[in-house]
Amino acid sequence: MFYERELDIRNDKELNEVKNLLKLLGLKLPEGIDYIIGIYHNKELIGTGSLVGNILQGIGVAPNFKEQGLAARIVSNLIKKAVEMEKEQLYVYTKPEEVKSFTGLGFQIVSKAEPYVVLLEWGWDGIEAFKNRLACYPEGKPENSSCIVVNCNPFTLGHRYLIEKASKESPWLYVIVVEEDKSLFPFEVRIKLIEEGTKDFKNITIIPGGKYVISSLTFPAYFTREEEVPKAQALLDLELFTDHITPVLKVKRRYVGEEPFCPVTSLYNECMEKILPRKGIELIVVKRLEKNDEAISASRVRELIRNDKIKEAKNLLPESTYKFLISPEAEEITKRIKNSSSRH
Repeated sequence: MFYERELDIRNDKELNEVKNLLKLLGLKLPEGIDYIIGIYHNKELIGTGSLVGNILQGIGVAPNFKEQGLAARIVSNLIKKAVEMEKEQLYVYTKPEEVKSFTGLGFQIVSKAEPYVVLLEWGWDGIEAFKNRLACYPEGKPENSSCIVVNCNPFTLGHRYLIEKASKESPWLYVIVVEEDKSLFPFEVRIKLIEEGTKDFKNITIIPGGKYVISSLTFPAYFTREEEVPKAQALLDLELFTDHITPVLKVKRRYVGEEPFCPVTSLYNECMEKILPRKGIELIVVKRLEKNDEAISASRVRELIRNDKIKEAKNLLPESTYKFLISPEAEEITKRIKNSSSRH
């Protein structure tokens, strides 16, 4: 006899039961749980699943009960709860061998990072809707275009140099801006500074990246050994980029700045060197612009702001970015930078 019930995320005893079950399955308890279900057999927890935002996580069934259809029961419960919470789009990350458990419940495959993980989604505003919105950008533009994906936290002369080089060498350039608001400079500010700092370039289109370009829509670390997580994340993002985004924009070349500072970004660049040519996309790695024998970087600008040396950042920034930084509009951002130790 099986029965299910919502678990109390504030109850340490119940959470420890979930932790122990997931540990048995080689998984970790998700962070930031909004809702969690448990399935019991004779008072023993034998299945569980969680909602974290709009992502289904921590789904697992004890080995002795794998053939009872409980995983589908858990997922159905989580979908029902998500609908009650007025979530219109859901995502799940699973191992490749478990995909059929979710496609049978209406989930669609978005991207695969073999042999690590598969990203699936459920709902109406998914990858196809995103591609339909993207499709308006290349109308009337040359084919064989180029692309740059940037965060610009904030927009520096280094970013402008990269965009300028790509613009000069391309019939058309799409600058896709990471939309995820995880950076110290909000998205609205970042994209505004890019637009202001590239006004003189006539063959570029600046596009918000949405949720499918380097966003928090990345899979939980518990699917992969910790040392392999950055590689698996990079593969998932790049497979999604090459399978869905570049065909719509008719992109044949991607520009990227070399990365001497961040190991994760450096690994991402290495993955691009392997994957993009296989998908018919040329990768152009551009040496960073330097000032006084030091590569210009947004992290250096933030460091100067943090140390009250904003005037020293002037030579690293377009005039429009510097004017913003010394304006009253930037006061809250500079205060946040000074109180933060975040790398981003």
